[in-house]
Amino acid sequence: MLINQKRIAINTLISAEQNNYTGFSKFDALNSQLLKKLSFNNKWLRLLYTQLIKESPVNLRPLFKVKQSKNPKGIALFARAYFFLFQDTNNTLYLNKGIALIEWLLKNPSPNQKKLCFGYNFIWQNTIFLQDLYEPNAVVSTFVGEALIHAYQVTQNQKYLNAAISIACFISEDLPVLYENNNERAIAYVLRKVDAIVLNNQVLTGAFLAKVSQITGSQKLHSIAKKQINYTVNKKTNYHAWYYTYPSRKSHITHDNYHTGGILDGILEYFEATGDDQFMDSYWKGLVYYHHYLFEPCGAPRWMNNQKFPFDIHGAAQGIITFKKASLYQSDYLYHAEKIVCWTIKNLYRKKTNDFAYRIGRFVKWNYSLMRWCNAWISCALAQ
Repeated sequence: MLINQKRIAINTLISAEQNNYTGFSKFDALNSQLLKKLSFNNKWLRLLYTQLIKESPVNLRPLFKVKQSKNPKGIALFARAYFFLFQDTNNTLYLNKGIALIEWLLKNPSPNQKKLCFGYNFIWQNTIFLQDLYEPNAVVSTFVGEALIHAYQVTQNQKYLNAAISIACFISEDLPVLYENNNERAIAYVLRKVDAIVLNNQVLTGAFLAKVSQITGSQKLHSIAKKQINYTVNKKTNYHAWYYTYPSRKSHITHDNYHTGGILDGILEYFEATGDDQFMDSYWKGLVYYHHYLFEPCGAPRWMNNQKFPFDIHGAAQGIITFKKASLYQSDYLYHAEKIVCWTIKNLYRKKTNDFAYRIGRFVKWNYSLMRWCNAWISCALAQ
């Protein structure tokens, strides 16, 4: 099974490379000039079109001439998949392919910014904010930053560390602070103040800042990282779960699969970077909740704690990553990761095209692939 898993990861990367890592994204409806014009600059029309395209079991993007492009977050995930393969095999072919993607990222940051940062390759309207094409945000910038740290680790090239430090400065200095006291800190997702705090965002960026602090010795970044992790940990429910936003009413998302996994990974990675174990009790209790309420016994990833379908590829990839990380400390979790791998390959892998389908509902399958959402995530998960 493990040999098959690695072969599928490699085949998925080959397929992505043949397509120049270019494709559709989950929220890219407004890359259609027609839908953009028909939105009449109205938030709710933009949100309607985005949701209609996202939720359609048939891929409507070609019909509306949605442009395909490279997603910086996806490129970062593909780069890390190559680095994981290089670390596993010592084959410099994978190293060189990963570095080529890193170099593309360094040549394509968000424009007109003093510090290195990145945004999505589409106009994104959600209930909290509107983001323009390549407008920088915390999440994409952090994923690129993680890839840069990985590149530095496998090459010891100072250029990549300097780039990661620049992103850390963007996160710690440029993004608006929405809340701060002596022990907690919360930053905005985007470069303007909004009325909701995205909880996974605090842990994601906090773990990244902790890693940069570990390498550089920056106490400032260490302090910010700890306060951001603490903010989200303190918003945990009494049954050891997290909502997507605080206040929770600001989003329809309750306790979903991949954001929960991302919070758990960030807490663990903060511990690994700092040796500070004060959040680990919340990690282990949250991990039990994650396993029990967000996966089916067969390994299928539930959409939310109270909603079984659809089974989404991103949730599968996240589960593989999260349980693999946990297995380094409790070996039983490796079994859960492998079970998700088996379910994902059986149900979502498309052998003819060497890619992965988007998701499966109760009665219908979204049998098309999205470059970042599907293939970048799952190749990075399988490569680990």
